Amino acid sequence: MAKLDLVMGIDSSTQSTTAVILDRATFKTVAEAKVRYRDDPRLASYGLSEGAPILAPREAGEADQPAALFLDALDALFSDLGPAVLGRVAAIDLSAQQHGQVWLGEAGAKAMRALREAGSGAAGAPGLAERVGSGLSYDRAPIWMSANTAREAEDLRAALGGREGMTARSGSDSPLRFSGAVLRRTAKRFPEIYARTHRFHLISSFLPGVLAGDPDAPIDWGNGSGTSLMDWTNKRWDEHLLNAAASGLAGGAQGLSSRLPPLVHPLATIGRAAAYFVERFGLSPDCEIIAGSGDNPQSKVLASGALLSLGTSFVLMVEGAKPHVSANAMYDGLGRPFLFGCRTNGALSWESVRKAHGLAADDFAASERALSAVAPGQAIRIVQGERESFPDSPAMSPPSLGSFELDYAAAVDSSLGLMALASAPFAGKVDEVAVTGGAAASRGVLARVAAIWGTRALPIADAGAAAGAAVAAACALVPESERDALADKARAVAARPGSPVEPDPAAVKACRGPGGFLERLKREFAKAAAPK
Repeated sequence: MAKLDLVMGIDSSTQSTTAVILDRATFKTVAEAKVRYRDDPRLASYGLSEGAPILAPREAGEADQPAALFLDALDALFSDLGPAVLGRVAAIDLSAQQHGQVWLGEAGAKAMRALREAGSGAAGAPGLAERVGSGLSYDRAPIWMSANTAREAEDLRAALGGREGMTARSGSDSPLRFSGAVLRRTAKRFPEIYARTHRFHLISSFLPGVLAGDPDAPIDWGNGSGTSLMDWTNKRWDEHLLNAAASGLAGGAQGLSSRLPPLVHPLATIGRAAAYFVERFGLSPDCEIIAGSGDNPQSKVLASGALLSLGTSFVLMVEGAKPHVSANAMYDGLGRPFLFGCRTNGALSWESVRKAHGLAADDFAASERALSAVAPGQAIRIVQGERESFPDSPAMSPPSLGSFELDYAAAVDSSLGLMALASAPFAGKVDEVAVTGGAAASRGVLARVAAIWGTRALPIADAGAAAGAAVAAACALVPESERDALADKARAVAARPGSPVEPDPAAVKACRGPGGFLERLKREFAKAAAPK
């Protein structure tokens, strides 16, 4: 039998499914793979080749992806990695886009259990989407971009007496995109689908359940915090919030509670690799499956201080063990408490500027030239194609400032500046900002982060959530007393820190000084966001 000397992290994100495999002893990267939903021909049937990778909304604010997509992408990912490396993996931990959910029917639960049966992964046997996907009670997976839940979010907030009470109990002020409000909205619209649902999974609990062949796989505290249904301090489902979420639904709170998985520590082992994966892809039958968590908690594993994630959404995460009304309180993939703020309008808003000027969506060279040509903080242009919750504001499509260079630099500065302004009440002064996500490769973006926050910007691995999940998998295999030291050792290698960008004094003054960019941005935003 092969030596189990590797650990694996998988990130099922909005735009791709990524794997990072690390050596357990050195934490050096042994293998990586990525399946992009819009580009991979194996996923062409889902029709996500243009624009945001979501299904056409049936009402304003709806944001769904095909639930079976995640299963086909998982099969494709394992196929690309191959048995030579997969057979050495001791543990797999999952990351998934936070708040995304999958509704599982009885047939799907039965199909997941059958993945443990000998012969399930034999040559010619059906793949995951055919087996499990056909047993989903809802073919759509509502995701974090959902913004059609104002009434449902208020139902939850009111159950705790308003903003302060909601934040103190759940860790957050009932954001529109959190999965409890989205679940309630979907159940009200489609009561027949709700009635035939056996389990409400988060994507981060569904995929570990698939890997272990367990339809009742638990939800971890970190992503459980992102439901608005969990008592953040006591780490249990909250009866008042369950009552509010289930009000008017068949079976009431008991019916909802019976459909929710239990809550566990993010590093809990939920089982071993199901026979399907052992036979089909060469995983060891002794490979442990870890509970999994959201992409923000798993990304935070790679940083001990402030972390700015520049992905489809933009997220700033800082240490913090007490909920704050301006932030969302969660637990990272190691179980450590932290606070974060999230802007829905992230990398796709920057992409939209490139496309509006006739450039390719991925013309990063032109973007870099624009940031070199325009000094930080010179212009304001708030671009957000979706309604924004951080800070709360409508969609905005401002007119061009006259050139791509100015439009792009202004959009980058404005989105980063709004993130800094909105997070200031809970983030305070930070000594360094670690930056992950695709934009962390841009020296121009890093220079703007350094100027806007007034501190050093340190780029870390762009496969942040997958790498963080791999580090968490390694930590899950050792005694609790050894985890902190092991995580510190792993970060120094797995985070793959690059060359930092120090703040330029003139740029800091232009952005943060009296009458500077941040002050102007705050005023302009207040005008633009005011009710018309």
